[in-house]
Amino acid sequence: MAEQEVDLSSKDIKDADIWIERGDGFFKAEEWQEAIKLYDKALELNPRHQFAYFKRGSSYLNIEDYENALSDFNMAIMINPNFSFAYFKRGLIYAEMKYHKKAIIDFTKAIENNKDFVFAYYRRGYSYYITRKLDNAIEEFDKTIELNPSYLLAYFYRGNAYYEKGLYEESIRDYNKVTEIDPQYEKVYVARGIALISIKQYNEAIKDFNVAIQMDPNNMLAYNYRGIILIKNKKYQEAINDFEKVLSVDPNNIDANNNIGIAYFSSKNFKSAIQAYTKSISIMPESYNLYYNRAMAYSLLKQNEEAIIDFNKVIELKPHLAVGYLGKANSLSELGLHKEAFNFYSKALTINPKLLQAYIGRANVYMKTKHFRKAQEDFTLAIEINPSYAQTYLNRGIAFKAEKRFESAAEDFNKFLLLYNRKDKLSLQVKGWINKMGYTTSK
Repeated sequence: MAEQEVDLSSKDIKDADIWIERGDGFFKAEEWQEAIKLYDKALELNPRHQFAYFKRGSSYLNIEDYENALSDFNMAIMINPNFSFAYFKRGLIYAEMKYHKKAIIDFTKAIENNKDFVFAYYRRGYSYYITRKLDNAIEEFDKTIELNPSYLLAYFYRGNAYYEKGLYEESIRDYNKVTEIDPQYEKVYVARGIALISIKQYNEAIKDFNVAIQMDPNNMLAYNYRGIILIKNKKYQEAINDFEKVLSVDPNNIDANNNIGIAYFSSKNFKSAIQAYTKSISIMPESYNLYYNRAMAYSLLKQNEEAIIDFNKVIELKPHLAVGYLGKANSLSELGLHKEAFNFYSKALTINPKLLQAYIGRANVYMKTKHFRKAQEDFTLAIEINPSYAQTYLNRGIAFKAEKRFESAAEDFNKFLLLYNRKDKLSLQVKGWINKMGYTTSK
């Protein structure tokens, strides 16, 4: 009787294998639901068939039914604790679910059972990359490339990891390799273009963004970064055209709204800049940078009351940002509110004692209130910070001249002329002052 039961068990095992083979045909045809039904049949006959669980789990994975897939891979691993591919597939699910620590553990188990499992090294590297463990990620991608020198994604993500570590030359080398392996891999051109920006190779970067746009005319990231370079190259209208392209597809794109504001600002179209920054603020109302940029545009239009409102918001959002206090001080000074301006210049300097423009601004307040000696002290501190800034010598010279300290004034005016090095009305006026005080110009 027992012998008869063994024969039945053997038959079930063979029949289970037949159902698996049939399921494999549907699996290869990517008919996942049909494959699952046949693997079900196999498991009814042999509930301990590790490959039936594995293959059914893989089918569930392909239709993104992670819960059932996990259950099947768990069973496959329970039956065979050394099942490398089951650990790998379970790791893929954990990664998809953003449980990267669990994914790394499973990829590690897969590698322990198969030392040359190239996909497991890559996926472990990718999970390290996503969790910002960049050195670990690079190590895994190194191993992936050692096992498979043509593994495109390993080069691409190693390049990304190098970029995020600030190793731009290394990242570009990896991106170059990606283009050798597959010149049609569109993502790499944007990534390499961004890396090229970081080493100031702007013309080469534009070439990459052009390629990316040619490959995909709706590559908004490429338009945005190309626009940034065009601003640097002072091609403001071309930059605006690129940002408008992005905004035509995604009107609420915060980067494009901000960047088009910068382009308008740089081209001195401050009203349009304000409109762009206002749109950006409506999307991201807690961005102190946007308020600061709009405040600067208001101040250049002499709309100082509006500028002060925005600088107040900057200070509220970023109370330790010295330039917020500096900007407000400048606007207060423009409005003739010298006492208030003085206080905000001083606050800016408390936060950042090396803020050149705050010393100059406060010195100018002293000048307007005829505290010339105090003005001289602040101009001197500004000169210590930047001895090559011509305007500071001119201003300090004027402060000396106001106190009839003509020798010191003439010395500063001559220093100004040396650094300024222009032949215009201002230089002629300064030379006239020197001569009128009874001194000679040095140039």
